[in-house]
Amino acid sequence: MTPSVLGLFNPFMFHFRLAILPAFACVLLGVSSNSEGRVVRFEITSRQEILNGRAFGLAGSFERITGKVHFAVDPANTANQIITDIKLAPRNGRGEVEFAADFFLIKPKDVARGNATLLYEVSNRGGKGMLSFFNLATGSSNPETEAHFGDGFLLREGYCLLWVGWQFDPPRRDGLMRLYPPIATSSNGPIRGLVRSDFVVTNPVFAHSLADREHIPYPVAMPDAPGTQLTVRDAVEAPRQLIPRAQWQFARLENGSMMPDSGHVYLQSGFQPGRIYEAVYVSENPPLVGLGPAAVRDAISCLKYEGAEPLAVSRGAISRAIGFGISQSGRFLRTFLYYGFNRDEQQRKAFDGMLIHVAGGGRGSFNHRFAQPSRDAHPFMNFFYPTDIFPFSDMEQADPETGLTDGLLRHQGAEFLPKIFYSNSSYEYWGRAASLIHTSVDGKRDVPVPANV
Repeated sequence: MTPSVLGLFNPFMFHFRLAILPAFACVLLGVSSNSEGRVVRFEITSRQEILNGRAFGLAGSFERITGKVHFAVDPANTANQIITDIKLAPRNGRGEVEFAADFFLIKPKDVARGNATLLYEVSNRGGKGMLSFFNLATGSSNPETEAHFGDGFLLREGYCLLWVGWQFDPPRRDGLMRLYPPIATSSNGPIRGLVRSDFVVTNPVFAHSLADREHIPYPVAMPDAPGTQLTVRDAVEAPRQLIPRAQWQFARLENGSMMPDSGHVYLQSGFQPGRIYEAVYVSENPPLVGLGPAAVRDAISCLKYEGAEPLAVSRGAISRAIGFGISQSGRFLRTFLYYGFNRDEQQRKAFDGMLIHVAGGGRGSFNHRFAQPSRDAHPFMNFFYPTDIFPFSDMEQADPETGLTDGLLRHQGAEFLPKIFYSNSSYEYWGRAASLIHTSVDGKRDVPVPANV
């Protein structure tokens, strides 16, 4: 290997390339159906050849297609009833809930020359990572240059590569994948609730976003509502000290002046490094965050079972679908499985396989009111957000703390379960409860691994 390649070498990636992806191609055969999908239409905004029509092995030349995919789901269907606030969403004339998401597809121009496998990456905070992971490529949210496609591994192998937005609040940057959900409504007026935002700064600042890592915050609806507060503490479990309301505002700094801003908090004395600040406030009009998993499910089922004429994907051209996720995206896939989203409205299996990388035993805030999907509990940030929560293992176990019995794969039938590969590093064993995916909750014994894992 050249030094540049050695510097990019990732042992997990190398193992996937040589063993796991080809293994999926062997074990995920024989999927077929003729039922209707839940995608309403694909709205194409751009279409272009990859690298001026360069051929990648037997798959030939590729193209990239971007745009929005529009969905409609039936809130009465059992596959959708797990979606938080689905009954409070606006309906169309057919009684369905409509929403949309960005999509980005890379595929052989002649899909029949590919390997009949759709590889879907759950976007990590709106980004795109699988080309750099599998192809030794330079990372990009808008892959179009030779460097962005690396050594071309996935393309030479004939995969169709797909990203569909599932998160409603990624940073406002070009190329990030986004979900466009409706908001929950009530006949009694706007739905309101408390939102919690904590943060630690590395340099002194006077104003800070209420969102996580440049994401779009839930706006403050009632700045002086009961329960609104800003606290500070010096350790995770230290007592919170209430900062007097007169000393802070919901505002930002602009050219040295304080400007009212429903997405920022301003402290007269400034925020100091090493201290934990926590704002609690009232927001309103919660988006249906749980439509993110539904968007993924229905986009996969559409391409796999129905095809899509606007994308030049004929029915039957894709017979297998693999989900891939790194870190937050892997936790999304674990949550996706836990809530039973791998079964679509027509009682079909969406994903045939999953590669869940460095997710540990975690899940995330992907399906509750006022959820903040980007926040995941860490030793030094995002404290107490639900991440490493029971159940951890695929097999059913009893939680000695609560007495509850549950398992990650308990909530859908065996016929809907994909083949699953988990991979974790030492960090996940130290900091993301990875050992609990294959041990008892008390860590004293191994637990059986399901046949599909």
